[in-house]
Amino acid sequence: MATCLVEDSSFEEDQLASMTKDVIVRASRLLDNKIRNIKEEMQRTNLELDSYKEKIKENQEKIKLNKQLPYLVGNIVEISEMNPEDEAEEDGANIDLDSQRKGKCVVLKTSTRQTIFYLLLDLVTLIN
Repeated sequence: MATCLVEDSSFEEDQLASMTKDVIVRASRLLDNKIRNIKEEMQRTNLELDSYKEKIKENQEKIKLNKQLPYLVGNIVEISEMNPEDEAEEDGANIDLDSQRKGKCVVLKTSTRQTIFYLLLDLVTLIN
């Protein structure tokens, strides 16, 4: 490995010795231009990286805010009794099983402006 480096340096020295002053100056300017271009590209990439990190940070904060559950407040608008015998009997293959239930049902109005028809008896038994 060391002999390879020695051979490369001697090759470069031989190459430099055969070049004129103008060619060496031109080659050094080309190298300077390449170095400047690489530095500019590195700077631009670092700025992009910083902006992406900032966007990630902002998005994580937004996710934290959106993960919080809102307080949902509901008011009972109506409590009614379900009697399937009162309604006319339906013929056909499609029968609504919820309409066949007996018991109380509730209509709720929430703070998010949703109106919910609640058939389960758990809520109604808690009210009574």
